[in-house]
Amino acid sequence: MRLRETAVKIRMSSPRLVLAAALFAAPALAAQFGPLEISGFLKDEYSLCDNCSRGVVNPTPYDPRGVLTPTSPNPPVNQGGQSYDTSSNLGLAMLTIGLKHEFDDAFKISAKASARVRNGAADIYNQYLIDGYVGLSHPVYGALKVGVLSSRSWTRADSFAYPLGLSTAWAESGAGYGVFKQAIRYTSPQFDFPVGKLTLEATYATANRQYPINYNTLTKTINTTNYQYFYLPPTPQLVELFAQFSNQKNLIELIYQQSWGGLQSSFTKGAFTGAEGSPNTSATGAPGYQDPTEDVTIIEGNYWASPQWRFTYGLKRNEWSGQQQQCDYGSAITPTGANFTGCFWDQAGFNYASDGLRHHAIEYDAMAGVAYTLRLWTFTFGGVRMNKAYTSTPTEWGQSNTATFLNLGVYRKMPEIYKNLEIYGGLGRIMFGRQGPAPLSMPNNTADGGVDPRTSQAGDTITIGANLIF
Repeated sequence: MRLRETAVKIRMSSPRLVLAAALFAAPALAAQFGPLEISGFLKDEYSLCDNCSRGVVNPTPYDPRGVLTPTSPNPPVNQGGQSYDTSSNLGLAMLTIGLKHEFDDAFKISAKASARVRNGAADIYNQYLIDGYVGLSHPVYGALKVGVLSSRSWTRADSFAYPLGLSTAWAESGAGYGVFKQAIRYTSPQFDFPVGKLTLEATYATANRQYPINYNTLTKTINTTNYQYFYLPPTPQLVELFAQFSNQKNLIELIYQQSWGGLQSSFTKGAFTGAEGSPNTSATGAPGYQDPTEDVTIIEGNYWASPQWRFTYGLKRNEWSGQQQQCDYGSAITPTGANFTGCFWDQAGFNYASDGLRHHAIEYDAMAGVAYTLRLWTFTFGGVRMNKAYTSTPTEWGQSNTATFLNLGVYRKMPEIYKNLEIYGGLGRIMFGRQGPAPLSMPNNTADGGVDPRTSQAGDTITIGANLIF
């Protein structure tokens, strides 16, 4: 199959070689032991920031973005931390183990498992495994995979943004999900046309229902009447469609991902999990409760003007239905007539306002960059723009803010030490449109670069790092 796997990040000077790296799984870089294949990468990165914050003070799941005011007389929480010079270190590692066997009739069976670790813990919270599937493929009929699958909305966006130093702002932010724990994927064979090559793909994913912690207290008896004050959690479902077109000058990809009943966020790298159900505060139910929906559409690509010059672009449409606060009533609830008090905030809402309702939102983001390759050196410059969101809500969730991320980078391959070793450095600039909560596309106020827009409108970063592929 001519789809580039997530584990390998490559830059080459020739357009044909770059296209080959993007469309194939790069087996030449892996260690082969008969049917067993081992590959991965090791990355270490050190960053300095002149105006970053440690983040929120006194965080609470009730108000993860610091936009809702708690009931008086409690003081406001989740205010931005003090900004100052900071440093951080990122250690990232990925290991992929695969097995495959090809029969005489060209059918091939395969199995693959990939795990990622960040600073000694799972790269994605509580999710070490980002791929763990079995597959069957044929050059005429295409490929079928079943198991744990990483999404195209994350992995393909990362492959375009990584060479520009913009992975966090572009590939890890916005609507969508990055890992499907229960999924099936069909990839078509490659279609050849006079103008280029086309590959199509469809993925269906689901996840277990996410029941509240205190599910056994879903009903209470008041005056001999049983009240159920939670709707059952929805069954999470997701569909992702992917198309890839390439020729001598272009690599263009289109991704559409739609989900129903998933826990909403703007961390597009996160695993697909379910929402808990109705957040009602009444024993008779939550009027008007609807399962949350979320979708993202991405078009992105590379254009090679020459073997040395590469231009990268991307446009992303993020859409959230909003998700009401997920209130889990525990054993300490107190019945008052037909109502209950003593709410424990088990899941945070998304674009959830002071009026107690969820609110629909749409945001358009963009990416652009250029790279110039000179022998072993590659010089890049790029940016990501997060725009204001289209929404109607009485609470400022960040829909009125914008963010611009710029990065100037230099990369050098180090064949003197190891053929697949690369060192790099970058100068970054982060600028927000106003003081206040970060744009809806940011997972939280300090997720993308560490500058907290509630206390600072801009910051600068310096990054050096090394990446080894095996």
